[in-house]
Formats: sequence, structure tokens, C-alpha cells
Amino acid sequence: METARDPSISAIFQPDGGPPRALLVAGCCGNVGFGKLGQLARILARHGVPVIALDLSPAVEQVAAKLAEQFAPRVSPAEIEAITRAIIPIRGGVADIPADLKIGLVFEAVPESLAVKKPLYAAIRARDPEALIFSATSGFTTHHLFDGLPGADRCGVLHPFFPHLTNKLWELPEQGAVTGPAALKLIRGFLGRAGMTLISVGDVPSFAADRLFCGMMLEAVRIHESTGLSPAQVDDACKQLLGTSPFFVHNLIRGANALSAHCMELMREEVDSTLYAIPEAWKPYIADPGKQWPYERGQKCPPEGVAVVRARMFGMLFALTARMLGHGIVAADALNYLAEKALAFREGPPALIAAMGLDQAAALTRAFLAEQRITRADEVAPLDVFSRTGRGEHVGWDSIYVGRSAAGGVGLISLKRSTLGHTLLAELGRAVDALQADPDVEAIVVAPDGLFNRDFGHGADVGAFVPVLGKRDAALALIQGWKAALGKLRAGKPTVAAIVGRALGGGMELASSCHARIAAEGAVIAQPEPTVGVIPGLGGCHLLHRSSAPEHFAAINELLLTGKSITAARAHELGLVSALVPVRDLPRASGEFALALARGTAPLPPFRTGPAEVKVDRDVDPHNEQGVVLDAQLRDLLARTIEDVNALDVAAGGALEEQRAADSLCLSSSKVGVTAMSRGKPPVFEHPLAPA
Repeated sequence: METARDPSISAIFQPDGGPPRALLVAGCCGNVGFGKLGQLARILARHGVPVIALDLSPAVEQVAAKLAEQFAPRVSPAEIEAITRAIIPIRGGVADIPADLKIGLVFEAVPESLAVKKPLYAAIRARDPEALIFSATSGFTTHHLFDGLPGADRCGVLHPFFPHLTNKLWELPEQGAVTGPAALKLIRGFLGRAGMTLISVGDVPSFAADRLFCGMMLEAVRIHESTGLSPAQVDDACKQLLGTSPFFVHNLIRGANALSAHCMELMREEVDSTLYAIPEAWKPYIADPGKQWPYERGQKCPPEGVAVVRARMFGMLFALTARMLGHGIVAADALNYLAEKALAFREGPPALIAAMGLDQAAALTRAFLAEQRITRADEVAPLDVFSRTGRGEHVGWDSIYVGRSAAGGVGLISLKRSTLGHTLLAELGRAVDALQADPDVEAIVVAPDGLFNRDFGHGADVGAFVPVLGKRDAALALIQGWKAALGKLRAGKPTVAAIVGRALGGGMELASSCHARIAAEGAVIAQPEPTVGVIPGLGGCHLLHRSSAPEHFAAINELLLTGKSITAARAHELGLVSALVPVRDLPRASGEFALALARGTAPLPPFRTGPAEVKVDRDVDPHNEQGVVLDAQLRDLLARTIEDVNALDVAAGGALEEQRAADSLCLSSSKVGVTAMSRGKPPVFEHPLAPA
């Protein structure tokens, strides 16, 4: 008899030490069920857990072969064989499952109908009284689904996100849910150990992410209906403003219109407001799951149309956000994370509100509610949460991207986002100021928070560069504004960057702005700015050199000129990090190191503040790590900048680097690189370097 080796798995699938119980994926032929069948089977196959693929469709017989095809580009043949061997396809219902096979966990992804779901749950509960039953519903609450079912406390919702085979993000309704503490502990242990991210939300219709996603589509349809802007034009404006395309996404997914409308209808049961009313123009697309919106790709929204979309779409999203925050449905940072990671927003609504200013965001939303004659507006959009006092006091408007805490003399700055941007750096500056002023804090550690962000940093948000490309004064202002926040890190108490995962570009510049760095084994470090067509502007051209010794300058120059990555072990050899520790030891080790620096029991790492001669060999590899040929003009500017800024003291060098970085944002390479990165494609530069 095989035994599940992981306690988090055996607690669900082998709780009595007997033969492993099965995972049952009901509705495995649909998009959600198929994707999660593959994702969960990959986790469980190595532990000997059988996986039942259940569906009424004859296609169920082919799910193993289809999964093998999907996994082939990135999974070894041996692992694929193990996954598919664990799958037991069953065409039929619960009664068709072999009687000797117990079920440990059910993941239900059948059609969004209580008339279909509830009989399934009843049959499962009658067969396997101890099984955990979790639904993939995007709209029904746990009370809708499980009230009256025996063992309801062992039932719940796990709402996943597209693409279902690879996305590790789930909403888990907890507050007010029927799910009991024991079941929540089991499911959190299992999925958390598997590297999934579970976001706690309230047990309300549509939970949190879909309130934004479906509400955005609802308002997009109303804008289309009332203004005459085409779906593609509305999408163009949304892409500019939010980074998303509601009509395009709904055309991609069969039945998406009905699901989004269903979520709005469920929310209207909560509060009967016209905010959730379904317009006539949407109804044909709801009735016919195959009907697509007329769409001519490439249509541009006129500027006056963009202004209309901004006022109405922001008003709708801010209203939805106000209710969620005002009623404790989800925390502000969690909602922001869901918007960015699940819905592909460039910045989530909480971050947009904070950046706009709370008073201005409240005024915009109030105007939207009045102009659209939204009924029960105060209930659906309690705008008093847009404040740092009263009801909005505990929302966390200053900690959407950066958390702050202190214990045992160490202040901790927790990075909740992997890319640098205006709001994150403003929050970072305020967090540093607060900890520097706290008399109980002796030293500061900067680290990813471990929930919303598990890498130290992936660099700057290239979307922030788009408005300043070719505009030198605006580019310089952006760089200097960001640099002001990072400059605070070395201005007082010792600061230590705890590097884990990846520290790339601006992320590594943030780490280099601290007094010291300690890295987890396996971490990766790089300055990939040449691929983006820009040069480092936040210290990368000289802080690495100032932390290292002259014999390592050539290696650091090559790192900067090619953008290639190095391991944390190599960074340690170059003097860029002070110590390497196992990942599990990083939190403790970084705190102890920071206190040792503060108390003088460990010396501060060497850091040169004066000038030094640094000669740069321009003839290193003309390619980046992926084989892209880099830009000759940019390389020349970067090489000259490295030499020139190191020849000055640290303050003057930093000031010159800012000027040169602004210059780089006016080169053709920056437009090519930023555009390519935004589209997920390799750049083709105008002035390619000749092969060596």
C-alpha cells in the first residue's frame, strides 16, 4: 500500500492510514475542471493519490491524453506518465464510481446551476460522509450551495482563475462561510504546501474578484449602449486606463457573458440597486453562449471617448471597491492583488484610488453615482471608507503595496508587489520614515511579504515608462522621484535586504540601496535593463561597484552590459551579498544580521563613497541571456555612464546617473524595448551590436 509522504496530503487523502482516498474532479471536461484536474493531479500523482475524472460527456475518456498534450512542452515524459496513470476517467455520475474507492476531496466544476450542483453534493455526501466538498463557483455563496447538506462544515468554495492549468491563485470564502475551521485548515495546508496562493474573502455573492471583473463588463456594455462607442473602442480606452479588455475577454470564453451577468444578478439580491441592473444590449449575449460582440481589432477610442470611459469605469470600479472595503469582504491589499494577478489590471482599484487621492476618488465616484442615477447609492458605495479617519481608518490606504511592522528591535518592510511603481515607492518612503522615527526600532529589514509577493523584486513597472518615453524632463522627474524613496534606506538605521527568488533591475537597485544584503540559496540576481532598452537609473550603474572590490569590476560591468543573471552564490563571491542562507532561515538570519549591524557586533559591509577608476570593456557578449542582440547606442551610453559615475563621489555619481537614465528614455532603444516587453515579445533594436 502506497503512503502519502506529505502530512498536508495524508491529512485529507489518507487520514486513517488505509488506502489513499481519491480526488474527485466533477465536470472535468469544462475549462475549469480540466485545468484543475491537471494541476491537482500533478501535485497528487507522486503521492499515490488516485484522481477521478468525472463527467457526463464522452470526452472524459480523452482527458488523460489531452492533459499529456498540454503538459508536453514543459513536463518530463516520466512525470506525464505518472500523472496520467493516476487518472481514472468515469463517464457518468457518482453512482458509477467504484464502490471500493473512497473520496477524500471533491473539486466540483459542473454548470453554474443549483439544480445541478445540489443533487451532486447530496450523492457525494451519502456515499462519502467524510469527504471535503469544494466548489469552483464564481458567484454562489457557500450558503447558496450547502445549507441543509449534512456535513456542511466540510464544504466550501475554492474559486480559481484562468489559465486554470497553471494559475495558482484562488479565492477562499471564509468570513461568514459554512466551512468549518478544521476544513479550512486542511485545505489551506494542502494547497499552501503545494505553492498555491489562497486569498481570504467574505462569503458574499461573487466574492471579490468577480465583483470587479463582472462589474467592469457591465459598465462596458452600458457605455457601449449609451455612447455608441464600439466594443473595440471601449476596450481600447480600458486598455489605456486599466490594462484590460472586457469585450475581447468575453468573446474569448464561451458563456462568459451569462456568467458575468449571473454574478451581477446575485449581487442585486444582496442590495437591489440599479448599479447591478442588466442593460438590454447585453441580454442577447447572455441568452446565446456562442454569440460574440462585433469586434474590429485596432479601433482607437477618441480622446473624448477615453475621458467618458475613465469617468464611468473608474466610478463603477471605485463604487464596487467601496462596498467591499466598507463591509469587510476583502482587505484592500488583497483586493488590489486579485485585480492585478487574476484580472490583469495594471494597477488594482485600491492602488488607483490611493494614487488619485482619497478625496478626489470619492468625488469622482459620487459624481458617477449621481449622473447614472444609481439607486441606494449609499449602500452600494459607502464612500466614507475613502478616508484615513473614521470608517476608513483601518482600510490600509498606505499599505497596499508595502507593509510595515516591528518586533524585537527590528522593523520589517514587506514588499507586496514585485515591480516598482509610483505608489509602491511612495509607500516605501513613508514606511522607512516611520521605522526610522520609531525609538524601539534599531534596524530595518526589507523583504517580500511571502503571500502576495515571493520574489524580492522583478524591476520597474515598464508601464510607468510609457508616458515619459522621449520626454527628457518628465523622465528625469520620474527617476528622481523614485530615487528619493530609495535614498532613505541608507540615510539612518542599518537596513538589510533579504533577497529571495529573483532580484532584477529596479529590484536589485532597491536591494543595493540598503546597507547590506543577505540572500537565500538559489536566489537569482540581474540588471536586465539593456533588454528593455534603458540604463539603470536608481543606482545600478555604481552601487554594485561601490559594494565590491576592484578585481570584480569587470564581472559587474559584464553583468550590467549584457543583462545576464547570476546566482546568489556568485553575487556572494563578488561581494554583492554578505551571506547565503537556506530559504527557511532567511527571515531569522536577516533580522539577526540587521541587529548585529545596529549593535556593532558585525561591521557594516564595505561601501565606497568616493571616486574610483572603472574601465569598461565594450566588447563583451552582444546578446542578452535569451540571445537577443542588444542596442549599440545604449551600450555606449551605459558603458560611459558606468565609467563616469564611478569617477565621482556617491552623491554626484547618483545625480549624473539620473541624467543619463533620462537620456536613455529618449533613445530609440527605449521605445523598442518597452513596447516589446509590454507585448511579451523579444525586442529588435534599431542599432544592433555586431557579433564579436
